[in-house]
Amino acid sequence: MNASKASNFVGKYLKSRKAVYVGVLAVVLLAAAWYWYDQSQRAYVPPDFFEARNRAGEVSVRILQLTDASVQTLRLISTADEKSNHKRGLDLVLEEVDRNEATRAEAIKLSEELKNMALNLGAVRPEKAAHVGLQATTSGLELVQHLINYNNYTQELLGVLQTRLKSNGSPETRQRIEQIILRMNQEAEAVNELNDRYKEEMREFDQLTS
Repeated sequence: MNASKASNFVGKYLKSRKAVYVGVLAVVLLAAAWYWYDQSQRAYVPPDFFEARNRAGEVSVRILQLTDASVQTLRLISTADEKSNHKRGLDLVLEEVDRNEATRAEAIKLSEELKNMALNLGAVRPEKAAHVGLQATTSGLELVQHLINYNNYTQELLGVLQTRLKSNGSPETRQRIEQIILRMNQEAEAVNELNDRYKEEMREFDQLTS
């Protein structure tokens, strides 16, 4: 092989080797990009999110139990009022005032746990799951606000009932009681709707992160 041919051969060889290197580098870069993308989309939920969610569930159960007990007590108060058993009615009102305060305290705890869930969404993967999780926690916080509104109306109702029972069934309080109950029912409807939305959004979240 003469010098010219050798030079051409070496040049072609180097070009060929360069093309191989470029091709290999492109494959490596594509593989690295795909790995990064795959890792970024791989389902992950931080333990703190699960813990806050579990605590929120426990608080929700206590709120449900307290609310059910309140509904029963309000019925008993109404029965006592109808039977002019004002002493019994007043005792029940005082009992319900304490339960109402407990419900409010639990609602605040629920709000705190929902905020803890939201704070951990930045680490959730895939990104779509984090977005759905944010929608769910937002629905949950709206629910808490309506729950607190319901709680406030309950407190107001108890005050009016107490006045009515102390005045031996003052007729002036009847219209006010009906107005408060109407608003309580509106808040209860909002709570139920938001609860359904929250559960649906969390179901989607679980599907995306399973």
